Amino acid sequence: MNIRLLNSLMLMICPILMILIWVVLEPLLVGEVDSGLVGAAQAEAYLKLASEKGALPYLLDIPGTFALIGTMLGIAFLGRSLQGSGAAYGNLSAAIFSVLITIPIIGMGMSISGMEMFNEGGNLEMAITISMVADSVFAGMPLFWCLGIALLGLGLVMEKGFLPIWIGGLMLVVGLVGIPGILILGDLGFILWLITLVLAVASGVVLFMRRAQEY
Repeated sequence: MNIRLLNSLMLMICPILMILIWVVLEPLLVGEVDSGLVGAAQAEAYLKLASEKGALPYLLDIPGTFALIGTMLGIAFLGRSLQGSGAAYGNLSAAIFSVLITIPIIGMGMSISGMEMFNEGGNLEMAITISMVADSVFAGMPLFWCLGIALLGLGLVMEKGFLPIWIGGLMLVVGLVGIPGILILGDLGFILWLITLVLAVASGVVLFMRRAQEY
């Protein structure tokens, strides 16, 4: 398996798996906390909810995090694949996503630590604080995610023929709109993030089909 085939599979599979786990399965199987809760109350409510489900939150969060990391690696590999006029922007995008990978790794570690501490009945206030920090680790990620997507889109537009122009163009537009929008538009910002995932999957499909046509 060469890097192009691996990249296409990561872009096709990982975003879909991540959405399936975190948007569909986790709310369905684990449940959701009251949307009116914030801060420590929200963190405590989630820890109580997760503690009632035994190992299930771990069985969902760990593969969900792996899928997120796989998505980010796939986008980074896509950026590094640009070798022509869009290479500089592709490499900048790849660098951003390579750094962003550390966020879910740290966040998952802290989240597991907080859940274990809460389940053991130790220092509950510390468990709640750790859980809050684990969520806060992700606060700046959407901004840099959109920046990386915008740079990748610009690189794809400049490097004509690597992918269909509409994929690069939409990445550029959604990324630029998302830089302010994902922070101030609430649910609409989440939709913008979902669009970037759809574009990542579309990129993977195109790369996979081209790979198949070579044989």
